[in-house]
Amino acid sequence: MLGTETDGPADWLRAGQAMERVLLAATPDRLATSLMTQPPERPELRSMARDPASGMGFVHMVFRPGYGPPAVATPRRPVADVLTVV
Repeated sequence: MLGTETDGPADWLRAGQAMERVLLAATPDRLATSLMTQPPERPELRSMARDPASGMGFVHMVFRPGYGPPAVATPRRPVADVLTVV
């Protein structure tokens, strides 16, 4: 779980930055991450999702990291088809 002590705009920004770091740190280890948004979106679930013993007052995201089956790479267009350098 990703959370903050308080629940203001600055906390939302810090939570988003922390989420970015978690996802980027998981990438080299080939971890897949599922994001569960329902607990933070519903007030009755949001309070139940937090650990009262921690300093986390407000849950912003619930992560489910794990290893999945290897995926086939999707085809990519050549850079020249989508980008013009001037």
